[in-house]
Amino acid sequence: MDTKKIAKAPIERVDRQPVVFQNQDSKLWLAGIVYRPRQRRADEKLPLVIIGGPMASVKELTQSLYAQLLADRGYATMVFDHSFVGSSEGHPRAYEDPEVKGSDWRSAITFAQTLSDVDADRIAGIGICGSGVYLPCGVKDDPRMKAVVSIVPFTIMDIVVTATDEQLLQMKADYENGAEPERLHMIEEGSEGALYYFDPNRGAAVQMVEMPTWSQLTWHQFHPTEIIRDFRKPYLVITGEQAFTRPGAELMYQNAASEVKELHVIPGALHFEMYDHEEYVMQNLALIEKFLKENL
Repeated sequence: MDTKKIAKAPIERVDRQPVVFQNQDSKLWLAGIVYRPRQRRADEKLPLVIIGGPMASVKELTQSLYAQLLADRGYATMVFDHSFVGSSEGHPRAYEDPEVKGSDWRSAITFAQTLSDVDADRIAGIGICGSGVYLPCGVKDDPRMKAVVSIVPFTIMDIVVTATDEQLLQMKADYENGAEPERLHMIEEGSEGALYYFDPNRGAAVQMVEMPTWSQLTWHQFHPTEIIRDFRKPYLVITGEQAFTRPGAELMYQNAASEVKELHVIPGALHFEMYDHEEYVMQNLALIEKFLKENL
């Protein structure tokens, strides 16, 4: 049993606005939430931080925790369900495609710039776990996003192999011919991830981390630690000392071409503890606030 204290969102001090916007490429409708500090001037233009979570994670989970805590500190923040996930459109459900994820991020920026109380020239992004690689890779050539944070980035989807590409292609063809998609179960019973995703007080949600197995076809062509070599924006990487993703996080930092970049290793932290454990979330927020004030 995980006994560490779980961080709480300051819901009484933050305004919540449900929003919908379209992916500019696929035209799928995506569902999001914009958070704002309740105490703000009516004419104030706020810097905006868009926050994404783990693969197949719905917007109400760790990304909303970070979003509300940052909104309480004076930022407008936005979370959204990616295509195929949560309340957003797209089938098969929970399908993972890095190119689609990147398109979702760019579409979120386009929508965010239409918000009347947002400073369109001060937009940053935070990606947690899977989004920690989808975000920097997806916006590396987009000048509208000024700074990026990766928290425990999951870099190794390209080495997930549970079937041959020929078998994966057959699964995809079977789905296109009407079969139910075979699902890839990423979280094992008794694992560190299970402590998060199977706990109703933490990551449990209607949708679990079970994507179509043939998502691997897109992952095998996606190498974030190499793509990051073309990333030049201000970049903050935060990982846990004991996180299984730490080597990939350190390589993302090392390979990034950014002139301004920082790497912070949180003592004692495991990967999933960085999602919602109060001790680690608060340390992360202090690093993020300092980074945003200097670069946004």
